[in-house]
Amino acid sequence: MWAVEGQWWAEFLSAVLRAATPLVFCALGVLVCERAGILNIGVEGSMLLGALAAVLAAVYSGNPWMGVVAALGVGMLGGMILALLTVYLPADQVATGIAFNLVCLGVTSFVYKLLVLGGVQLMAPALRAVRAPGGPVSLLDLATAVTPLTWIALLLVVLIWIFLFRTGPGLLWRSMGESARAAHAAGLDVHKVRTVAAVVGGLLSALGGAALTLGWVPTFTDNMTMGRGFIALAAVYFGRWHPGLALLACLLFGAGEALAFRAQALGAGLNPYYYLMLPYVVTLVAVGATGRAIGPRDAGKPYPRG
Repeated sequence: MWAVEGQWWAEFLSAVLRAATPLVFCALGVLVCERAGILNIGVEGSMLLGALAAVLAAVYSGNPWMGVVAALGVGMLGGMILALLTVYLPADQVATGIAFNLVCLGVTSFVYKLLVLGGVQLMAPALRAVRAPGGPVSLLDLATAVTPLTWIALLLVVLIWIFLFRTGPGLLWRSMGESARAAHAAGLDVHKVRTVAAVVGGLLSALGGAALTLGWVPTFTDNMTMGRGFIALAAVYFGRWHPGLALLACLLFGAGEALAFRAQALGAGLNPYYYLMLPYVVTLVAVGATGRAIGPRDAGKPYPRG
């Protein structure tokens, strides 16, 4: 009995880690941007682009790591587009992010339908876990039942925390989000740093899409992110713009998604859409319980050139 219960919990925890991995990448992308003063509302669109690019590259190359590289490429391109619009024009960051999401949704839906009509099977070779999930019962088995992207995401949480809160350049980076004018007066190039932040945010968000299609669900469907980018935004809000706390929030929301899939598999006579609501209900409850959170003061405020 204890062995069965231990196996269930270990499998559930590995499912939580796999479900939370895409959210962690996207939350880090949002956090890095907002700490530099950029509202990364376009995280959902970047995630969709990364998910589709990862599947296509993995399908045609037969190598899932080529899918990761392709996701990084489209993430960089998306970040550069957002940087051009929000840093150098500068357009309203909220409106630009929403428009970017809609354009990405339209583009990915169009490409997906063309591929389906063309008979292309979008079943990508998934990134393999170090150990196949055949009943993990120990912490070592749990650690090896997830894909390498999960460990990359956890490592990035630590590295970004060290950079932002334990280094001089990280302090200067955060100053961009608190007071761009003061950062400029100190001799920093606000537009260059924010451009880098937008590109890094795009890279991480697209990597979240790759983690979704190569490490969690090895296929692509129309609008498959289903608002996960906005859940990542909520995780940053819930985590008070701190990498460690944002990770905990992503694990909480990932637990809601993993529980929804397991409850749906067990079946209880309920409509399956009720189970699919669970991660979003958890998100709403968590954000509502958090109360008002105060983020970087200059996030979303354009800084004039010249």
